[in-house]
Amino acid sequence: MKTMLSRLLLIAVVTAPLLGQVKETVNVQIVEVPVTVVDHDGNPVRGLTAANFQLLDDGKPVSVTSFDKIDFASEDSVKAISPLNPAARRNFMLLFDLTYSSPASMVRAQDAARSFLQTSVGPRDLVGIATVDADKGYRLLTAFTTDRELLTSVIANPQTFRGNDPLQIAGTTTYEAKDQNTKGGGKVDGAVAERVEEVSRGVSRSNDAFNRGRVEKQLATLGNLARMLRAVPGRKQVILLSEGFDPRLVQGRESGTSEEAKKENEAILRGAAYTVDSDARFGSSSSVTMIDEMARTFRDIQGVRVNADLQTGARSDSGGNSRVNSNEALFLVSKPTGGEVFRNSNSIKEDFSRMLKQQEVVYVLGFQSPTAKPGRFHELKVKLVDVPGGSRVSHRAGYYELGTESAAERTLTNAEIILNDIPQSGIGVSALAAAFPTSGANSQVPVILEISGADLAKNAKGNTLAAELFIYAFDDGGIVRDRLYQKLSLDLTKVGEKLRASGIKYYGTLSLPPGTYAVKSLVRLPETEARGFARSELVVPRGNEVAVTQPLFIEEGGNWVMVKGASHDQTNAGYPFDIGGEMFIPSAAVRVKSGQPRKFTVFVYNASPDELSWEATPRAKNLGTVKSGAATKLVMQLDSAPAGASELGVTVKKKSSEPMKSVTPIVVQ
Repeated sequence: MKTMLSRLLLIAVVTAPLLGQVKETVNVQIVEVPVTVVDHDGNPVRGLTAANFQLLDDGKPVSVTSFDKIDFASEDSVKAISPLNPAARRNFMLLFDLTYSSPASMVRAQDAARSFLQTSVGPRDLVGIATVDADKGYRLLTAFTTDRELLTSVIANPQTFRGNDPLQIAGTTTYEAKDQNTKGGGKVDGAVAERVEEVSRGVSRSNDAFNRGRVEKQLATLGNLARMLRAVPGRKQVILLSEGFDPRLVQGRESGTSEEAKKENEAILRGAAYTVDSDARFGSSSSVTMIDEMARTFRDIQGVRVNADLQTGARSDSGGNSRVNSNEALFLVSKPTGGEVFRNSNSIKEDFSRMLKQQEVVYVLGFQSPTAKPGRFHELKVKLVDVPGGSRVSHRAGYYELGTESAAERTLTNAEIILNDIPQSGIGVSALAAAFPTSGANSQVPVILEISGADLAKNAKGNTLAAELFIYAFDDGGIVRDRLYQKLSLDLTKVGEKLRASGIKYYGTLSLPPGTYAVKSLVRLPETEARGFARSELVVPRGNEVAVTQPLFIEEGGNWVMVKGASHDQTNAGYPFDIGGEMFIPSAAVRVKSGQPRKFTVFVYNASPDELSWEATPRAKNLGTVKSGAATKLVMQLDSAPAGASELGVTVKKKSSEPMKSVTPIVVQ
């Protein structure tokens, strides 16, 4: 995987022995360490530089080769970094415990999650949701996403939610939710209550060995979840919403405080120690070992934050003693991971506000580390240099050398590429998105992708090439308003020659309401994990507004493998790239050869030709205008683009209106 966070550099080391040259390739991993520093009152320390930090990798000092900082409390600071360094992102995983939560506790957990989403997280923060079940393992309901509508839907019904987005970052679902309690304080869905009560009945069984086995399964599941989260760059914090298990099953019973303990003491005195359950009395060594193993997998994560439910009070243990505090178990889980327990769900807003305040300023330290053993853990330490006394530093405990990815990790990786705008060099991709008003409330938004045939061909393993295309339209609030997903399977014996000559030109259609959008496209080859990414900015105007499309260059003589994707346009508006009845294919990547003319067009809506004046930079020849419905189509020709030109701009002015400028990037060859 090649990302801004973790990249593999190939460095050729050449030696010259007596009998010839030997070349050795060394993989170098770029590791980025997000760091926060707070004073003795818990306030973030601002204004630090790279010189204020000393970084140690497995105890050895390493040089800081890159340094970045972001202040989440400063709007200017956040806007200045675009796209935001993924290592500076704050990632929160809301983890619902289906094993150790009563129906009433689950409702309170949902309320706490809604409160956190609505009042605590910022617009740049990413939130994911998962469930953990001792019998079924963990289930990732969403990847880390900015889509608050998706997250709200999942919180309403985490037990039965099913989404149909392959990357789990968008909110269109395939289930029909009933009685979802979206505002909190309502009743629990009958099927949900039955499932949770069934789990609760299993937990309360008298068979301690059975229950202890469930605890160990739960801990193993938490460890597996942590392994999956290694694929996510940035600061990761797991927020476990749980009542907790009986700590007696792990750490043993307090001696001398119950009737059962007295009976055990009498048995030992009369020589019948073999009748005493040592695990119940002293704790389970296997469970303690499982906690240690789970904690080790969380070393790459900020820690487990636990929202403990104290409203149910203490529960009786198997000896009838009402003194089992389930929060002791949550301390057992959170403490070794570097996390903490929030003791009262009523104050969760205050707890999270305090936690986020400490993380307002993030410093990102980068260094290079050779990769020798994929999966090996490196311990990290960060020391402060010349920083005011009483300051405390917080950072990831370490990192793992890059290795193979699981299916879940690949899903998270692909989602992170899209959400963080991470460039990909494996496959060349160019994208064009344009808005065309329709008779309905939404505009027709065709998206054209041009995918490099040379890059596809070099990744082919046989006569069949498989590819996946992901297209998401994010509004300015981070919500996905529409998306497309396409699987491709190409027979290279039939299309290989054409593919190598140009590549694939894909055409799909989104349906979007008025607004400002980032249309993000990802191409992935499952066989080799080669990827390509492109982002397009788009403004969808209101139906009665004067609007101008970007210059659309007319493709001439392309030898593309054409792929027509899905259309979400409900108005059947038809193919929009048309001038006077003649259809054309626009270029997503505009390459202009010096001295060779290229035709292009600009569509202007809600203006007639006699109301318009326009000019192009670089200068272009006017070939005429065509009136078609609500659009005036300006047809122009770029005869000669000057060397060094990187864009073509067209400024259009309607009488008594402000001028409007539209721009498209060009490459002069």
